[in-house]
Amino acid sequence: MKNAAIVGLALLLALSLPAAGKDSAALTLSRGARIGIVSLLEPELTHYHSSKAIQDSFLKTLTVSWHVDTLFVDAVRERLTQMGLEPVPLAPSEGLERGRQHFFVDASVAKGLSSECADEFTRMAAANHVEAFVVLVPGANDSSHAGRARRKDLPDYLRGWGFVTYPQGSGTRPSVFNMTTVLLVSGTGGTALLRAREWGGAYDSDWTGYTPPADLKEIPDAQIDTLKPVFTDITARQSDRVLEHIEVIGQ
Repeated sequence: MKNAAIVGLALLLALSLPAAGKDSAALTLSRGARIGIVSLLEPELTHYHSSKAIQDSFLKTLTVSWHVDTLFVDAVRERLTQMGLEPVPLAPSEGLERGRQHFFVDASVAKGLSSECADEFTRMAAANHVEAFVVLVPGANDSSHAGRARRKDLPDYLRGWGFVTYPQGSGTRPSVFNMTTVLLVSGTGGTALLRAREWGGAYDSDWTGYTPPADLKEIPDAQIDTLKPVFTDITARQSDRVLEHIEVIGQ
């Protein structure tokens, strides 16, 4: 019994410790600190057409003309500036680009960054003289990424940004989905740490400006472009939740 109690206590202590590569405490930064803004999202939207008849459902990937990195900067720059921090738009390192699928889609960052991913952010922080990063990464609509927030009405293989349409006459309005995660990563102290994350699956919206095209598989670019401000707004709200984990000190 004594040994069992000791094992139980050790297990309880182990479970209470923070996961490797993750620190849930607020990130304290001095006013004027440089914050890198990094997007690892491809300039793509996924069109998923949902139908009760499986043969009528389809999935299509559309390339958009938007600069997603610029959209992300626009979504977070004002809030960072209001906080007294200096936004620094950055391109991802080659290592982050190569590891995008492995680091953020195949695996989940729910328990922290992998050592390889953390090393990339550590090197980027030193090279660009930034103290932290706000990062937009793709995710998948599964339990390892979304937990209980998984969209059960949509397939688990959906990732990134996209929209859902339904058969005419179904009474269901087209909507957008956001299978991404915004990360707050500290870059100093020797090892980059994940300080906060916000899953985007709960940040959805109806596509109010949608007009059914003649061919559902060929939606005009001009109509797709009406979604740019929708995703900008969604990403700004998602990012705001992450930025709440920053405490700014100093004058």
